[in-house]
Amino acid sequence: MGKGRYTVREGIVLRRSELPSGDVVVTLLSETGKWRAVARKGKLVGGNLGKLSLFHDVTVQQYGRNGGSDELALITQVQLNGALPRLSDPAIYPYAHVLAELTDKLAVEVQLEGQLYHLFAGALRGLSRHPDPEAVALVMGWRLLAQGGLAPRLARCARCGGPLEGSGEGRFDVAAGGLSCAACASGFRVAAPVVDDLIALHRQSVREVLARPLEPRRAHWTLLLRYLTFHVGELKSLSGLATQGPEPTPPPQAAAP
Repeated sequence: MGKGRYTVREGIVLRRSELPSGDVVVTLLSETGKWRAVARKGKLVGGNLGKLSLFHDVTVQQYGRNGGSDELALITQVQLNGALPRLSDPAIYPYAHVLAELTDKLAVEVQLEGQLYHLFAGALRGLSRHPDPEAVALVMGWRLLAQGGLAPRLARCARCGGPLEGSGEGRFDVAAGGLSCAACASGFRVAAPVVDDLIALHRQSVREVLARPLEPRRAHWTLLLRYLTFHVGELKSLSGLATQGPEPTPPPQAAAP
């Protein structure tokens, strides 16, 4: 059995749940990985449970066997390094929550955790500072999927591998993972501006894509939500977007190859 000892780690709070006892279990993400820890009510030295709020950048001292790498380490101290107050705005919080849950689901491969950490941290800053946080959420949602190895196929038909018809209205096959050609004609119709935006989003910088109108928004959300629900799984936080505009649309059933 490994000997217990204290370690210090820094990370962003991805998930938080309060137990009936008042203790708080948090999931944190850092450059070096994702881990879970528990903070006992009234037991934190020089801190409080409020410092472990969602999206906070914190440094924690924790106790556990194997250098604090147990499934659930015990947090003994917490220091708040930074917070973005605008993320608590009711108009912005749902977007941050969706990106946090998506990041949590994608951060299952050790080699991806550091890259996802930097992308997620940038997404939070963008939501807090950009005048159009909804656009930031759309763009960074696709970027997180791409970083997790789930970028859609946009260069050739996702169904048969044949060439696409160029600009104009297209079809997006969620199950196949991208655009489909006229011959396959699988998936649902997507307006030409949305197709153009989606291609630009995966080829241009975030700054360049955010300069685009990204309209109509409902069509963009429908596309993103169907895709991530099918390929990543249902996100509970999507229910918070219902008041922001589009309600999550159930993904289509997988088509036979």
